[in-house]
Amino acid sequence: MENNAQKIAEQIKNLVDELATMSGGVSIKKQKTQKRESASLPKGATGALTLLTEDGFFDAPRDIATIMEKLKEIGRYYPQTSISMNLLNLTKRRIFNRLKDKDTKNWLYVLRK
Repeated sequence: MENNAQKIAEQIKNLVDELATMSGGVSIKKQKTQKRESASLPKGATGALTLLTEDGFFDAPRDIATIMEKLKEIGRYYPQTSISMNLLNLTKRRIFNRLKDKDTKNWLYVLRK
């Protein structure tokens, strides 16, 4: 009985997909993959730091003030505490290195290679 219900459900899905493609809509399978792709992108302060990392911003050592300015330039506004905590977490995960600036005694963050 359960096998029959599964077969009927699969047939219904296939028919709905066929109708969607005939009408120019998006099929159910395509909707699922789009949701997975958007869900895999990190959001918030972590996502903003990921964007900067992908752009090569952290190839040179940067202090928090410079990072905050760059985030404001790209339209991402976060409290400094959120950014510093995320930078510390990325350092603990060994994605970033943290260096102490001798002159200003501030931490500098750089992408670990």
